[in-house]
Amino acid sequence: MKSLRITYAHAVLATVVLTWVLIVVGAATRVYDAGMSCPDWPHCYSLWWPWPESRVIAAGHPEGYMVNGQHYAGWQVALEWGHRLLAALVGFALLGLLVAAKWQPRRVWAPLALAVVLLVVQIKLGAVTVWMSNLHWSVVIHLGNAMLFMGALFWLWWRAQVAPPMHRRPTPKIMMILSVLMPVCVWLTMLMGAAVSSTHSGGVCGGLFSCAGVWMPSPKVDVGQHIHMQHRLFALLTFVLSVVLMVVAKRTAPHARAAALQVHGLVLGQVVLGILTLYSFGSFPEWYYLLSILHLGWGTVLWLGALNVGLEMRSYAAEAPQAPQPAKPTQPTKRSR
Repeated sequence: MKSLRITYAHAVLATVVLTWVLIVVGAATRVYDAGMSCPDWPHCYSLWWPWPESRVIAAGHPEGYMVNGQHYAGWQVALEWGHRLLAALVGFALLGLLVAAKWQPRRVWAPLALAVVLLVVQIKLGAVTVWMSNLHWSVVIHLGNAMLFMGALFWLWWRAQVAPPMHRRPTPKIMMILSVLMPVCVWLTMLMGAAVSSTHSGGVCGGLFSCAGVWMPSPKVDVGQHIHMQHRLFALLTFVLSVVLMVVAKRTAPHARAAALQVHGLVLGQVVLGILTLYSFGSFPEWYYLLSILHLGWGTVLWLGALNVGLEMRSYAAEAPQAPQPAKPTQPTKRSR
């Protein structure tokens, strides 16, 4: 049974990695403006295999890869269709995990059920995103739910490999609060980043630190600038929170110190990528798309790292107390005659 559990945990981890690839490909689809290259769903130009373009024309689309007056390249169609294919693979992988859960401990059922529900919602949101022509709010909700789905898979991976401890080390209340605030802040920052990308607001503010000389532009003046600076504000809060988490963990929760340090390192890396992406928009536009994709990919890893802090504290088992040793049998005394 132990080897079976290890195999199940590995399968869950592989599904997490596949989901990460799916999210990164989705980011590339959005950044390269390929989200509407397949105008219908679940087909693509009424076909399951929309290549070559002459086949699309023969299927009743005389303008080929033309959608709303914009002609898409074949590689853009492949990017969108590949994103959908990866989503299908993730769905089948989760179905396999659901079937195999029959032979797993009951502790995996809750995160697995949550992942199934979130995947169903994600499929519906994917269709809505296409039907709404990638409207910015639909893109934001689609990414937000994808992060929650990946978080549920990560929780499932923890449950599949770590048995609940018999003895827990008490965790200070402040650490419990920080372990909740950290992933929430990261998640909200990523939502604002999706809003920046979907509204094409990546370069509207120029460099650091203000936005065209204003700290927080009013949405009534420029919505794009307001969204951009909101993203920066949440990024700053995430950085400050990671520092506080690292300091508090060092002083009060040694068992969460390594996880908190990892999160802080990931936040620093994300800040560097964000600054590079910001300045590449005007100075190195040929790198902007690639850096934007890396920015989201790294942010997804940061999201898992933030979740890892809370899971690390809740799964940590203090060393079990030594069981009392059985008393040695006493030697029978000789009966006196």
